[in-house]
Amino acid sequence: RHLLPADVRLVSEHFSQSPQKLSFYSWYGSARLFRFRVPPDTVPLRWLLQVSRGSGPACASVEITVYFRYGAPPVINPLGTSFPANSSVQSPFFIKMLDSNASLNISHPAAGDWFVAAHLPTASQKIEVKGFVPTCAYVFQPDMLVVRTVEVSILEPDIPLPQTLLSHPSYLKIFIPEYTQELQLELQGCVANGSLGCPVRLTVGAATLPRNFQKVFMCVSPTGACRLLLPSPPWDRWLQVTAKSLAGPRVLVAFQVVAALTACRPWNLNFQHLPQSSLNESCNASTGLLPPRPADHGDHGLGGSSRRHGGPCCLTSYPVIREDLDVVSVRFWPVDRVWVQVRPTTPSVMRLYMDTGMDSGGSLTVSLRANKTGITNSTLVAVCVNAASPFLGFRTSLNCTTAFFQGSPLTLSAASHKADLIIPYPETDNWYLSLQLVCPESPE
Repeated sequence: RHLLPADVRLVSEHFSQSPQKLSFYSWYGSARLFRFRVPPDTVPLRWLLQVSRGSGPACASVEITVYFRYGAPPVINPLGTSFPANSSVQSPFFIKMLDSNASLNISHPAAGDWFVAAHLPTASQKIEVKGFVPTCAYVFQPDMLVVRTVEVSILEPDIPLPQTLLSHPSYLKIFIPEYTQELQLELQGCVANGSLGCPVRLTVGAATLPRNFQKVFMCVSPTGACRLLLPSPPWDRWLQVTAKSLAGPRVLVAFQVVAALTACRPWNLNFQHLPQSSLNESCNASTGLLPPRPADHGDHGLGGSSRRHGGPCCLTSYPVIREDLDVVSVRFWPVDRVWVQVRPTTPSVMRLYMDTGMDSGGSLTVSLRANKTGITNSTLVAVCVNAASPFLGFRTSLNCTTAFFQGSPLTLSAASHKADLIIPYPETDNWYLSLQLVCPESPE
């Protein structure tokens, strides 16, 4: 480790893994997989990709494909095989390189597991006798260089945090507790060299691959409000915020950052069946959740009883049992195998604990079955499967998009009482299943 001379708040670190011999691709096992752990508060990250080949007439220059993914191994498909119709497959992020060195830079990467996979072109379909055909060895080694900040300002809800920008950006973070419906960030009192103006770019969240939902916004009007609203931000974790000046190198920019969290109280069924009237009465009670202190974010189950304050019920929590069948199989189901009641007022939510670090190498299969007598021709059950936080905005949209994740939608109706979803290689995180009844405009 050593301090960078340009900014004493930053520390650089270098991570390396042993090189591996690459293979021509014939199945998923042909790819060479590497796992790196990105530390928290990393500002930039650089992958250094090194390839060496043997000598001889058989050692021609070949194209190498390198994949990158956060949270789980990449889903690759060089052979173009088809997935089942009910699969949700993300297109992988990859680069192609010849047998030489290459690099890839990522700004503000998410902390945690990152996976790198590499392989040679598709294998020849010819039958070859081993030892009679000349071969060549291609060796691949990825290194990871990170620069992380050791000086981060803590942004507390509803407390303005003064900031001054000159030549270096400001690094901030805020803790997002469970049951947070939305987060609002606002810049106030912007002044640049004593004049009104807000030449500030705010980057919120961490970068991920293959899809990146990092938010970047800038203030346009020097006097108007400058706000960013994030629905369903990731629960129970720190959220990175970076403020950078867009003015010249000698322009002093001063402002305040204010964060506001909208929280609500979940209604927990607690292993028992309650009549609809009792549930509605409990959801209308004047109790809710307060944002916790970061040191107080222990493992409270969905529906925990801590951190109360005024606010409506925003979801109904159904406790879920996780059963580890064997080393490679896990099954989830509602406690007592109860039917999940779905209503038009608030979503019903189940949390799937898949943050053990050992659940990202298989497939997540979700199977839904509706009561045939419970859905009429004019109603629809909308379903979203999301990681990090549940989708709660069924009243305004059915796109299953949270602040930093695009969920997978499903529907149940009178014409289709079954729905299935397969997610290959799900990210290591808590996953949430949200369901809500979508009724016609008529009150009946």
